[in-house]
Amino acid sequence: MKTKRYIVKGLATCLIAAGLSGCVDLDPKAMSFLTPENTFVDKDGVETMLRLCRKQMNFEWFGNAFNASNCESFAVYEYAWSDLAVMGGPETKEIHNMVTQLTPTTNMHLHLRYWVFGWNGIKYANTVITRTPEAQGMATEEDRNACLAEGYFHRAYWYYLLVHQFGDIPWIDEEITGAKLDFNTVSRNTILANIKKDMEYAVQWLPKEVVRGAVNRAAGEHLLAKICLATGDFEQAVAATTRCINDYGLHLMTERFGINADDKTKDVYNDLFQEENISLMENKEGIMIGQEIYGLDGCSSGGGSSRKKTFVPRWYDNKVKTPDGKKGCTDNKGVYDGYEQLEYLGRGLAKVRPTNYAQYYLWKDCGDDMRHNPNNWFDKSRIVYNNPPAKGGSAKYFGQPVDPAYCSDTMRCYFSFPIVKVLIDKDDQKAGGNAPEGGFTDQYIFRLAETYLNRAEAYWWMGKKDLAAKDVNEIRRRVNAPELPTVTLDDILDERARELFFEDHRKTELTRIAYLMAEKGIDGYSLDKFSKKNWYYDRMMEKNNFFAEKYFYSTNAFIIEPYHVLWPIPRNAIASNTQGRINQNYGYDGYEDNIPVEELEKRYNN
Repeated sequence: MKTKRYIVKGLATCLIAAGLSGCVDLDPKAMSFLTPENTFVDKDGVETMLRLCRKQMNFEWFGNAFNASNCESFAVYEYAWSDLAVMGGPETKEIHNMVTQLTPTTNMHLHLRYWVFGWNGIKYANTVITRTPEAQGMATEEDRNACLAEGYFHRAYWYYLLVHQFGDIPWIDEEITGAKLDFNTVSRNTILANIKKDMEYAVQWLPKEVVRGAVNRAAGEHLLAKICLATGDFEQAVAATTRCINDYGLHLMTERFGINADDKTKDVYNDLFQEENISLMENKEGIMIGQEIYGLDGCSSGGGSSRKKTFVPRWYDNKVKTPDGKKGCTDNKGVYDGYEQLEYLGRGLAKVRPTNYAQYYLWKDCGDDMRHNPNNWFDKSRIVYNNPPAKGGSAKYFGQPVDPAYCSDTMRCYFSFPIVKVLIDKDDQKAGGNAPEGGFTDQYIFRLAETYLNRAEAYWWMGKKDLAAKDVNEIRRRVNAPELPTVTLDDILDERARELFFEDHRKTELTRIAYLMAEKGIDGYSLDKFSKKNWYYDRMMEKNNFFAEKYFYSTNAFIIEPYHVLWPIPRNAIASNTQGRINQNYGYDGYEDNIPVEELEKRYNN
């Protein structure tokens, strides 16, 4: 182990000069009274930082962690730049043309969010990792090792995301407590090897039983398996997923449970996502849970989930007309016929707009798949004209389904979407605002269904397609979907899209696969030309109709290029690091100044 250098309090701190000071440490008051000398002296003190680590993960999924007036959680970008969706808002607020809008100086929150939140998460984890061995008040060595193991988990979680969003980045393995401006980029493979080793240690010491919201050993196995998929250690991925499935009392929920268990109009898939059911101990499918129920101390989403606002179409817009030319729908609150639609759907802004692949292709020949029944899927044909005649609506068409021929903006105002995970009603009005926008809910960070699909992919890479099909069919059987005789990688990704909407990191997983394709030289892909020709871009051209067609919306088109497989490193992060070198990714301004990563790794090792 290297000699400890008390240099920084995290990379994010050194980037204050980079214009990120307004985004660092979102809860400074909660930490202001804590100092290493009076806090990290026993298990309770370390647990304080671990709770902050857990909260940092929640910020991804709930509301907007920067500004309550903007609705989306930043995990939406993992969907909007994948095969499943695009950003639906106008280009003045969201990125459509990635060539002109996504740059190292872009101030539209994307890479600032994941860049800053990732480094903050690593910073908090490194504080745990550095301070835990020094805490003299630990009751047992088992307590010490468990705290250290969770610190490794949180660091690995964020690094796994960052290396698939930004590629080669600095590796920081310890708490830093003073000014440091000499960070150097290291390779993605080096970082993956480091976090794989850390997680191999962690799964030995993470506790098997924890309170909901904390990190258990099954979560460690799940993350280790994902890392092993990234490194190509497929047999180890199978071993970790198999332990997760078999050894910790988990199982897919196949019987009705929870708050609506006696409601025969519902189903078990709907049960899984009822706000009250996610954290139930009876729910044996949840591996790791982010808890955001209203009133829970330490919630990250003071304004609720905002998912109605994010994922629901702008159905009430003036561009939705009746055939006789009247304003068809309204979001005005009031006690009159038609208000029920506003209460149910909320005031959607279509921040995220699904692709044809997500909306149609995935559900071809789906049979009785309960994920696509009216309990769990809202078909756009269910939107009705709700503007009453007394308010200027049409007497003839009031209550009738919206006719898309008279909607001049079907991009934002007329599309289908999942009900579960989106129409969050719990304590919706307590979230504030003038109309329902999506209330409070817990969130699966890891769920056993993904574990099965991770194992299925590992089997597929190993050529064991019969075993891959068996795992995929475990998921399909639960929801009454027709079973598959064999599976391709596309089939596995299709199943992930159906099952794990807004649970996994879709863009990250596609980039991970793109790296594997390049490393193995499949279909002409290679690492030396990764940002010029890659599987991620080719899949986007195949599945994302908006980018493939360069769909023109508002005043510009949806455009993506192969180098967007990686996002740009913020320019100020590079410029402020005056004594080291953080490289820029190919295709972005500043790449020409890069230093070979092999040389930078030598600097780090010295």
